[in-house]
Amino acid sequence: MIFKIAARNFLRNWKISVLVILGTMIATMLIVGALSLNDSVNSWFEKKIENNFGKIDLILKDKSDSFFFPKPLDVKFVSEYLEKMKKEKIVKDYTYAALVSARVKVNKQFFDIFAIGYDDDFIRFTQKNYNGVVISRDFVKTLSLTQNSTVTLITMSGKHIIKIDYVGLQEFNFRGETAMTNGSVFMPWSLIKKYRLYTFNAPNIFFISLSLPVEKHRDIAEKISKDLGVRVVATKYELRYSPLNKVIGYLFLGFSGFALLSSFLFISNFFGVLAEDRRRTFGILRAIGFSKFQIASVLFVEGTMYLIASAGVGAFAGIYFGKYLLTLVNRIPAVLASETALTEKISHVITLKTIFVGGIFSIILPVLILLMRSKSFSKLSPVVLLSDAEILPRKFLKYLFLLLPLITLSVDPYYALIVSIMIIPIFLKNNLLQLLSGSLVLVLSYFILGTGGRWGYLSRAGFFLIGSVYIVFGLVPYLKKYLKRYIKVSTILALSYIEKQKWRNFVVFLVYSVITLVILLTAVLPTSIFTYINNKLQTGILGYNFLIVENPLKIFFSGDYYTKNSEFTSLFEDIVNIQLVNGKVGSKEGVFILSNEEILKSLKLGNKNIEAKLYDVVGSSRVFSKKGMVDVILKGVLPGISGKVKETFNVIDTYDPRELVVPFDGIILYDKKISGSLRGYAGIVRNFEAAKKAKNIVYERFDGPIFVTEELDKIFSSIRHFVNIAIQLFYFGFVSGFSGLTIVSIKNVYSRKRIVGSLKAIGVMKKEIFGFFLLEALIIVTMAILTALIAATFITIDLTSVITSELPDFSIVIPWGQLSLIIIGVYAITIIFTLYPANLAQKINPSDAIRVYD
Repeated sequence: MIFKIAARNFLRNWKISVLVILGTMIATMLIVGALSLNDSVNSWFEKKIENNFGKIDLILKDKSDSFFFPKPLDVKFVSEYLEKMKKEKIVKDYTYAALVSARVKVNKQFFDIFAIGYDDDFIRFTQKNYNGVVISRDFVKTLSLTQNSTVTLITMSGKHIIKIDYVGLQEFNFRGETAMTNGSVFMPWSLIKKYRLYTFNAPNIFFISLSLPVEKHRDIAEKISKDLGVRVVATKYELRYSPLNKVIGYLFLGFSGFALLSSFLFISNFFGVLAEDRRRTFGILRAIGFSKFQIASVLFVEGTMYLIASAGVGAFAGIYFGKYLLTLVNRIPAVLASETALTEKISHVITLKTIFVGGIFSIILPVLILLMRSKSFSKLSPVVLLSDAEILPRKFLKYLFLLLPLITLSVDPYYALIVSIMIIPIFLKNNLLQLLSGSLVLVLSYFILGTGGRWGYLSRAGFFLIGSVYIVFGLVPYLKKYLKRYIKVSTILALSYIEKQKWRNFVVFLVYSVITLVILLTAVLPTSIFTYINNKLQTGILGYNFLIVENPLKIFFSGDYYTKNSEFTSLFEDIVNIQLVNGKVGSKEGVFILSNEEILKSLKLGNKNIEAKLYDVVGSSRVFSKKGMVDVILKGVLPGISGKVKETFNVIDTYDPRELVVPFDGIILYDKKISGSLRGYAGIVRNFEAAKKAKNIVYERFDGPIFVTEELDKIFSSIRHFVNIAIQLFYFGFVSGFSGLTIVSIKNVYSRKRIVGSLKAIGVMKKEIFGFFLLEALIIVTMAILTALIAATFITIDLTSVITSELPDFSIVIPWGQLSLIIIGVYAITIIFTLYPANLAQKINPSDAIRVYD
């Protein structure tokens, strides 16, 4: 009987069922879709482990080995140790090679790769019958190359055309320790020395294969590293157990948090509406002998049917939602990657486990909510169930709020005061008191703007939201009283029912408020950040928009090609030599730029006009406390070859380093070279076409060009990309809000059928009945938007105080057009979702609605 009643109710109300499934499926869809990203990344990593490492389990290097300066290893010492581990059946096999950075040119594009010199022992280790130049398969495939194709190898000794003899697989498809670099070009030892890529006789890297499972590789790597004093990386372990495996899915779940909250709030509200809708039926069943358990079971079974149906639909939708999320993830490398890097795409993979786990987790909380609703509803007497009294939450639950001030008192007495004021309207029902409480919460929170840590900011955001809710709800009775003499009956009725049925409307109102608040914040703050970054794009770094980082190996060669070559300098309005060094002033350390007086020609440092001479310093206020003569110890930044120099300089001015794009600690006019400094050039390129030509020239000379405007624009684009992802996920919260509003409106139509019939019988027009239900929905949404606007204003002021403490020249920019579109969009969709119930109301036949049966 229980299942029969529940199934009948579920099937008879199919329109409501569709809306419920639409609102509740959001949680399952978001969870399954987000977790499918973890499946996709796991599958991608497993393929990389096989395709890019083969037998390579560990990589061993000297601790001082660097990108530019390889450090040869003691082959005999390392081999003896590995042979001992071989006998202990820990190491299965090992080999060695020479590995250095290199650059190749393919179809007018430049790519940074590894150059690896191999010998017969490496061939034995890999069991691949290769001979000659071998290039990684991933690199060859991405650039549509084939065996016997040619590429240009860029080295210190010049350019060399090399033919691809073989396309490398597994170990010969090596893409660095993380398997994320472009790839490698393998060549015999004789060839790598001929091209002067590697000048040492001993190798600088060991590749090791282990006999143990992957989960034990890190322990072995740490043991070898400790015993030999070298750096050892467990390649397969680090890739398989990388935090990236899980973080992407959980990151998107975090972005989806507000939509999930909206879905769960909708579920809770719907179960309340469902129980109230069945109250007369349950009252009759109780009166004819049904037990409390049977009543609870009927409600629970019907609710479970909705949850199972929504979980199934949501899981199916989650598969396609996961594919969509993956397209967003695959765009990230393209946004951030440099020209010399290849981008990869991850294929979508989803397991049955993810679908099952996503479905189960998405209904755990709803089932608990349903259990509590069913249990509390079943305890009501038949008299209460058959009456028209509004069913309110049980009184003892509100006394739990008394614990909040006690809890916050142990953290901060001021916050405890705000919380105490905040909970007063829960116990004392008075509109004026509610208004005063909300206003006090906002005022007291305003006095502590910008203080505390992240929990302080989150707490104040909650205070601003709750204070705004109190104010808006407290104004409704006064608004109704004031407008009574000016507006139509339909508006008065709408306001009256909102005031009367606060609990029924509150959850829908809260969903709208929270989601609108978040979307408003994601419109205002990113726009302000984008404007700030765009302003910085105009000035570049200290007024220069193009940097060249010279290959450190060139410290052994003389020449100033970039400032003496007329073809190259014609691409620039100005170009000067610079050095990047570490420095120490007393006990304070910093990073400094060294150059001669020529840097002053285009130097921009805020609004300062700099006039200086050699041995003058314009320094950051963090390092230099006052103007005047000061001793500075300068030291190079490159390991192993850096020397120290102590000089006395004259500090002529200071600046706030937080106002710079790159916070250097000082510009020192100094024309001597510091051993181990990172040398380069700073220039102002004429236009984007000139920048492209300049970069190609720098790439061909095996140096590193940085077009500052372009790189900052990538940061700008990446922030905008993530913000757009977040906003799209926030919008899913509105689906639950719209569905909830429609269900509440439909239920209102049926519960007020007699009232509507009476109004039509005394002459109220159809359009006024239609307007009554439409206005009720629009007023709820207006209250939510007003609440969101008030809360967003205070939260924005709070966050601005945080940002300006780090970026003094940051300011908030209000995108009025975007905000207007958001608000108009919310109203438009609300009207669309409310048209159906409003139309149902106006079609009610008064004779049927008010008829009384004997």
